[in-house]
Amino acid sequence: MRSYVNEPLEINLAAPNGNYEVTLSIKAHCDTVFTVYAQHRSVIRRDIGISKGESMDITFAVSVFDRHFHGADYEKVSGIKIQIATDGDITATAAASPAEIPTLFVCGDSTVTDQPAEYPYEPSKTYCGWGQAFPSLVTPALAVANHAQSGSCTTEFMETNLTAFEDKIRPGDFMVIEFGHNDQKKPELDAFGGYKANLLRLVDIARAHGAEPIICSPINRIIFEPNGSLRNLLGDYRNAAKAAASEAGCTFIDMWQRSTDYFVTAGPVKSWQFFRCDGATRDYTHTNDIGGALVSKFFASEMLKNNGPLAKYIDASRVVIEEVIADPGDKDDNSAELAQLSGVGLVNIPEDFDADITGLQI
Repeated sequence: MRSYVNEPLEINLAAPNGNYEVTLSIKAHCDTVFTVYAQHRSVIRRDIGISKGESMDITFAVSVFDRHFHGADYEKVSGIKIQIATDGDITATAAASPAEIPTLFVCGDSTVTDQPAEYPYEPSKTYCGWGQAFPSLVTPALAVANHAQSGSCTTEFMETNLTAFEDKIRPGDFMVIEFGHNDQKKPELDAFGGYKANLLRLVDIARAHGAEPIICSPINRIIFEPNGSLRNLLGDYRNAAKAAASEAGCTFIDMWQRSTDYFVTAGPVKSWQFFRCDGATRDYTHTNDIGGALVSKFFASEMLKNNGPLAKYIDASRVVIEEVIADPGDKDDNSAELAQLSGVGLVNIPEDFDADITGLQI
């Protein structure tokens, strides 16, 4: 994944809340590579090569939506923001028209949300939820509205974030639901108690508006045991999410299992390349841009494999998952994390266990 030094070129178009088909026209004045973001740094296309003198049109869907994050004021949004990151010389224009297409409403926490970036940009040092990377995998026939928030649990999300879009859910829309990392820090949101009950409430809300709910288990953290397995900190929440989906009769995507299998295979050293890392400061819960792109492909590949409700909107040619295998002798010292976790169970994770990135939203 490419690094960029320059601040992105930005295009802004006035537009009320709704879905739009956007055509971005780019002309290169030198050989270069570019990445396209929309709205709150949702990834549209990544690392596209273009030659000097070449012109290129890219068509994609954008959802313009108000947001209401827990602990913050209601945020009115009245336009389309497009950013093109490149270190080359390009010119760009964009045009948008309203589109009668379904919306995928994303409900979740920091592992799913949109996060900003600083420039010079390094993908390993930038936080990125998988819902932020997912728009790069879909066709213009689906718009993605990511309402996930860092630090959010199911209760806080329903009390606040949901209020910004519940009245906008329409028949034919979809709602992806993935929580767990913050629910497990609250005794009243134990896996088969308040957490599962809230998942079922969100399913009922989606269906009451004619939308199709999709429940995901939470992705795993990368706390490795000395034997190379991952510490099971979210297994109960994975099981409760699966049980809720079964009880509700809705699609279940097992992100916990996919992430666990992949990172165990990658091993304790190579797994760090997918999680935010800045020198000696490392994060074992939050993916970086590299990991966000990877985990979004876990979701997309499960949807394609099972012919799930979003399969027809996914461009399968973009869902290529690189195999990563641990090298013999790969070893990483997780002793500090394991010491912190001694005596900590599946449902009593300390509030300060994860890095606090709640202030990073854009």
